[in-house]
Amino acid sequence: MKHKPQNIKEARLNKAIAMSGLVSRRKADELIRTGRVKVNNKVIVDFNTKVSSLDRLEIDGKPLIAKRHNYLLFYKPRDCITTMKDELGRKTIYQYLPKEFSHLKPVGRLDRDSEGLLLLTNDGDFINRVLHPKNDIKKTYSVTLDIWVVSSEVNLIINRLISGVSLDGRNARVDSIKQVIPNYAQNVKQTIFEVVIHEGINRQIRRMFQVLGYSVKGLKRTKIGSFSIKDLSRGKFKEIDKKTAYAIFQSENKNRSSTN
Repeated sequence: MKHKPQNIKEARLNKAIAMSGLVSRRKADELIRTGRVKVNNKVIVDFNTKVSSLDRLEIDGKPLIAKRHNYLLFYKPRDCITTMKDELGRKTIYQYLPKEFSHLKPVGRLDRDSEGLLLLTNDGDFINRVLHPKNDIKKTYSVTLDIWVVSSEVNLIINRLISGVSLDGRNARVDSIKQVIPNYAQNVKQTIFEVVIHEGINRQIRRMFQVLGYSVKGLKRTKIGSFSIKDLSRGKFKEIDKKTAYAIFQSENKNRSSTN
C-alpha cells in the first residue's frame, strides 16, 4: 500500500462514498458488498477499508466525484407533504424551494397537517447522523389541543407522556413536556404544550395524545437540536454552511454533558 502523508485525512470507504452526496451510508454498504466499488482500480468489498482524497474511487466503473453539499433550514407550511412528487397532485415542500435545491433530501419528515422546521441536504452522512437514535438529536414541538384542559388533567397528561404509552409494541416517551400559557388571553378554548422528543416513530406526538383521548389540533416543530424557526416565516428557507450544520452534534453533546 502506498504511503499517505500524515496530514491527509482518511475515512472508511462507506463514509467516504456517503460524504460525496451520491448515496446514504447504508446504500454505500450495499454498493461495496456487491462489488460495485473500486479503489485504485481494485474491487473492494470491505466497507471498513480506509481511503483518502489521494485514492481514486469508482462506482460501476465511473469515478466518484464529490458533490457540493448544501444545507437548508426550511419552515414547512401546513397542507404540503414532505416528498418530491405526489401521485395525488398535492402540494409538496419543493414547490416552495428554488429548482437548484430540488436534489436535496429532507432529514426526517413532517406530516401534511404539521408545520415547522425541516432540515434538507444532499449530505448522506449528515442525514444518517441526525436521524440515528444514538446521537440523541432533540426535536421541540408546539402542540395545540382544541379544548381547555384543567390543571389536574394537565398534570396527568405530563406524567403519562413522560412515563410513556404503547405505540407499535414499544413504550414511547417524551424527553420533556410543559404547558405553555398564552399571554394574549386568559380564557382561551385551547391548551398548548411544548414537547421535546428524540425518537422517530411515525406521527409519534399525535398518536401519543390520541392514546390519552386527546386530538391534536395544531403541531409545529420549532427546533431541531440547536436550530430554530424563529427567524423564518412559513414557506421560507435559509442556507447554512457545513460547519454550522455539523455544529448540531457539538451542541447536543454539550447539552448531554451539562445534564450529567
